[in-house]
Amino acid sequence: MGHRLSSRPAKAYQIAGSTLDEYEETTPGGVSREETACFWSIASRSPQLGSQNLTMRLSDYGKRFEDWMVKVFYNYGLFLAKHQFWFLVGPLICTVLSIPGLFFLQINLDLYRLFVPTDAPVRYEFERTKDFNRLPLGDLNLIPKRNRREFDCSDASCYFPDVEMDRLRRDLEAMEDEARHDVPFGNVTSLARYRRDTNKDKEKKDRERKLVPAKNDILRFYVVHRKYDNLLQSKYLGALFQYTQDMMKVTNDYEGETWGLEDFCTKDPGASTCNNNLNLWIKHADVLFKDGKIKANPNLQLSYPVLYLFNRPKDIGNVIYGVDVKGEKNEIQGARVLTIHWFVNYPATPENNAAYYAFRQKLNKYWESIAENSDLQFIPHNDKAMDDEMLEIIKTTVPYAFPATILLTIYVLVANFSWDRTKSKPVEMCLGVWCVIFALIITFGVFFFCGAKFNPVTSTMPFLVLAVGVDDDFLMVAAWRECDRKLSPATRIALVMGDAGASITVTSFTNFFCFFLGWLMCSTPAVADFCIITAVGVFFDYLMQITFYAAVLKYSGDREDKGGLACCTGCYTKIDEDDDDVERNRAKNEAAKEKEEHIDFQHHEKTKDLPLMHRLFRDYFAPFIMNKWVRIGSLALFPIYTAFALYGCSILRVDISPVKYIRDNSPIQTFVALADKYIWADNVMPTFHIMNPPDLRDAGARARLNELVFRLEHTSYSIGRVSTNLWIWQYQQYLNDFPNINYTTDFYDRKNMRDFFSQLDYSQYRDKVKILDNVTNGEPCISAFSFQTSFYGLDSWDKRQSELFLWRDILKEYPDFDMFLSGIFSPFLIDQRHTIAPSSMQTIGSALAMMALISFFFLPDALSVFWMTWSLLSISMGVCGGLALLGSDLDSVSMGCIVMAIGLAVDYSVHICYRYHRSEYSTAQEKVADTLASVGWPITQAVSSTLVGLAITILVPAYLVRVFFQTVYLVNIIGLFHALIWLPQLISALDPVERVPLRERHVISKQIPHTLH
Repeated sequence: MGHRLSSRPAKAYQIAGSTLDEYEETTPGGVSREETACFWSIASRSPQLGSQNLTMRLSDYGKRFEDWMVKVFYNYGLFLAKHQFWFLVGPLICTVLSIPGLFFLQINLDLYRLFVPTDAPVRYEFERTKDFNRLPLGDLNLIPKRNRREFDCSDASCYFPDVEMDRLRRDLEAMEDEARHDVPFGNVTSLARYRRDTNKDKEKKDRERKLVPAKNDILRFYVVHRKYDNLLQSKYLGALFQYTQDMMKVTNDYEGETWGLEDFCTKDPGASTCNNNLNLWIKHADVLFKDGKIKANPNLQLSYPVLYLFNRPKDIGNVIYGVDVKGEKNEIQGARVLTIHWFVNYPATPENNAAYYAFRQKLNKYWESIAENSDLQFIPHNDKAMDDEMLEIIKTTVPYAFPATILLTIYVLVANFSWDRTKSKPVEMCLGVWCVIFALIITFGVFFFCGAKFNPVTSTMPFLVLAVGVDDDFLMVAAWRECDRKLSPATRIALVMGDAGASITVTSFTNFFCFFLGWLMCSTPAVADFCIITAVGVFFDYLMQITFYAAVLKYSGDREDKGGLACCTGCYTKIDEDDDDVERNRAKNEAAKEKEEHIDFQHHEKTKDLPLMHRLFRDYFAPFIMNKWVRIGSLALFPIYTAFALYGCSILRVDISPVKYIRDNSPIQTFVALADKYIWADNVMPTFHIMNPPDLRDAGARARLNELVFRLEHTSYSIGRVSTNLWIWQYQQYLNDFPNINYTTDFYDRKNMRDFFSQLDYSQYRDKVKILDNVTNGEPCISAFSFQTSFYGLDSWDKRQSELFLWRDILKEYPDFDMFLSGIFSPFLIDQRHTIAPSSMQTIGSALAMMALISFFFLPDALSVFWMTWSLLSISMGVCGGLALLGSDLDSVSMGCIVMAIGLAVDYSVHICYRYHRSEYSTAQEKVADTLASVGWPITQAVSSTLVGLAITILVPAYLVRVFFQTVYLVNIIGLFHALIWLPQLISALDPVERVPLRERHVISKQIPHTLH
């Protein structure tokens, strides 16, 4: 213990790996050629030393490249010292100019756009669904003329209206208007005037509505018994219907106005008030299930999910869940979940949106009050519930950035304060925190101005950049403290940039490229957005460090004798200088100038008065970890660490669920649990679209279509024929009521189709069939149609995934139909489950490989690159295993965090390897001590500041933020252990200099001229 290093190390190892001429060119400080020849002759007599170094051809390139980087940053530091004002003010101006960009903030809360992989099949299905919806519905009242020869008719003259039906419809409308508005019968003038005024008002309202987009939503509440009792009982149904009636009278006062359901609900055409028709079935069910018995009705087949009234199908699959059935017809015996809902449509102004959100909260309180006085529970859910939840995560997470900044500022103040005014840098480190804040302002300002949108995943990015950005400040301050204080501030900042500038360039570039690679390769948009905005944030932070913060250090150096920038705060008493002090300082400055004229920025010596913590790492910690028994003990721990990490990686499983994207205390948690147990399990009814229908006049074509439907109806989880909702079967049944119908000529007859779809029982199919208007009557005129069939028992995501893939495989066997499906359960989850594992392996593997390649470019020393890559792999393995052991799963959130961990893990490895590689000492033990003296304490400060700054995020009750917290803590703790213990021990153990026999090394050391020591 207490071992000290000489201020100027011998360069035995470097010289032995070069030719005499190369050494003469690179040897500074006036070393003579004779001295060089002396050492070279000694080194060449050691065949082991020479043979080891001659094989390292890449080291020549590495030496030149590193020296070039040091030279560039040294000259840059001198330039900065001459123009320090502009390097201080310029970044501030850029920050101010970026502030207006923050007002272009947009938030993306669309789960589909955020979490559906870009290459997922569901994206294709979603786009095709939009194509289907854009197809014109067609007008069956337009009957094209029959022509002897077939031709494409697109002119309006090709059609003639059904005059009788149109006249009858107009007469009926006129009679209704006369009766409704008390217009005398036959008073055409009054009726026409009324219609004209009505139409003008309607057109005016339509124009006003077009100016403001409409808000469409569904107010939906799931009803369950506290003990999951059967709800299809009169004692529950009667009261439930009355509750819905009373709910429609609930009002809410918001900003001085009273809002009710009337302000938001979708009203029937011509109606001015809302109705409760969607929940009227509860009243009828109360009669049907009176006294706990099902009343027999010959006209009703009470099957699930489609019941038949007078042999007409009615879909009830989206109304009741957790259904008990019996018999081949799936006759309903009971249900554990009921649904009550209202449609919402109103002008989506900011005021209306805020009032609607407040009104929903009031409705939630109403149902909570009902639940307190009954055995029923009411779980709210609407189509925008997940969007609201995403917004709540952002609102919950982002405000924690302020206390995190306060904690980080307090830490850097305490960690960098010293009673020795020449070494104390508290104000400088506080400005380092602000330096990162400026970088964040520029990043978000530029991104928002360019149209990029903020999302819940990127809400953790400010914490990450804030923690990582301060790391570079510690390195620069440490490099400043190592410089000889006899030198001028301009020379010191140049040496700091030469030493730390190259190092932070390597780490910043690797971090940037890691996140940039994540953006290129990650198929999940939310994670890709997080990666690219973090990459740009790291880039702007790097620019801020080498401009603004370097200028701060220069200004601090100008006042270092007075306490640096802290002298402006009154922390240190002012010292009056007498004439002797002035003369002493003048002599000191003259000596410094003379020394600067001969300074070697490549191999400058450190100050003899290192700060206390740097000396502790050099004189105590380094000898301790290099002790033989300590090395054996610590290396014995590595297999144990590896075993735990590998075990954790082996149990890391893919599990993507909606709970990953909502808060722990969110009311949606209850809905998700209910949906997993009943809603997504009991009745899944996907919609199958046929974009190229066959000619249904042909019996063979109909048989092929029936075969497809039959296969879908007979999968492992299909309910069967009773659940299929296919218009063709009902249409055929309708045509069969007319004995004179000929399928060959009358199947596509528009009159028959119009009469069919106008039936009350069959009108539900009209929007599922797209009609071509320019086709001759009687010819195939259906451009596309859709149908549904139901599935049950899908009570796990694995079952849902396998069933979905089976449906797709079946559809692929009928390419002539051009089919796809839509309306599946949480489509943004299913395809993620299938792609997340291979996508994660590809992204993580590529990131690791590219980090090794980039490090090979910046650290062209084979030993350093090898151990840096080993450390990176080991840390990443530990993070993955640790996340699994802490309860996290493999999903889009954890994948992004693992990519982030790779970027963070690079920092510690690169700093140690780079500094060890640049060390000029002749033994591995001295190199380790030199390395830890330089970067041991800054790395410790960086890790501890990150842990302190991000500790506040543990309070955010969301899986998304919790995984981020766990990842950052794991990578910092594991990375610190690697950087300070395992990596120095291993890199020194395999250092080629250690393979030179001790006797020859001692002889070489004795015969080297003293000036080389």
